[in-house]
Amino acid sequence: MDKPVTLILGMGQLTGEAVARRFSDAGHSVIAHDAQMKRVERVADTLRDRAIVQHEELHTRIGIKNCLAAAIEAYGQVDHIVCIPPVAPEMPLGDLKMDEFEKLQMRAVRGAVLTLQLFAKHIDRRVEEAGDTMNRRAQMGTVTFILSLSASQMNEGDFGDAVVQHAILGVMRAGAVELAPKNIRANAICALRPRAETADANWLKKRTPLGRAARADEIAEAALFLSKPSSAIITGETLVMDGGRNRLSGILDVDD
Repeated sequence: MDKPVTLILGMGQLTGEAVARRFSDAGHSVIAHDAQMKRVERVADTLRDRAIVQHEELHTRIGIKNCLAAAIEAYGQVDHIVCIPPVAPEMPLGDLKMDEFEKLQMRAVRGAVLTLQLFAKHIDRRVEEAGDTMNRRAQMGTVTFILSLSASQMNEGDFGDAVVQHAILGVMRAGAVELAPKNIRANAICALRPRAETADANWLKKRTPLGRAARADEIAEAALFLSKPSSAIITGETLVMDGGRNRLSGILDVDD
């Protein structure tokens, strides 16, 4: 059997690198793209023979087509996509500049929709070429979005990111229903990105029963689980990795 091929769209701060390492360790061929050249250069150097890392825009049709084409050229197919959209800068409602906000939201939603659309077309072509042999599979492919916790839980000042991330969540949920007949699954992980752990540790401890943010390797492990055939019944779901925050009433008593 061919090695599964995972395409990572967006590297984030630490999460994309952790995802690439974990999927590679699990026997996947991995190719990753990011819109920031400096990040591509840094991650390409650290991952080396674990993954191909390239620069590409991730909100345009041609950009996502190029990402898929690069994976197909390198490995012949794409089985899984892990999308890590950028987190919006602090953008409170009162100070919101509509032109900047509309640009952020348009790029995020367009990228998510195009990813699902173009991946579905790739799977359709593979099924057509392979015939009945692929139809025996429990799943044809998976798309997992890794989002900030703002997609499900809001903080003051995070209006812009909350709306943008929630919009991507809506794309995932609607896409899961549309793509289910093709046995393509779409899910999301909502987690505090690792950078939040050092942003204000005391604030985090007061509001999180486990006292910390999700680690990059934990997010990567969850993404791997959602790609496996053993989770083939799961689609349209959101895995929230918040250390129990959404179960907490009030604020914990911890030392400053």
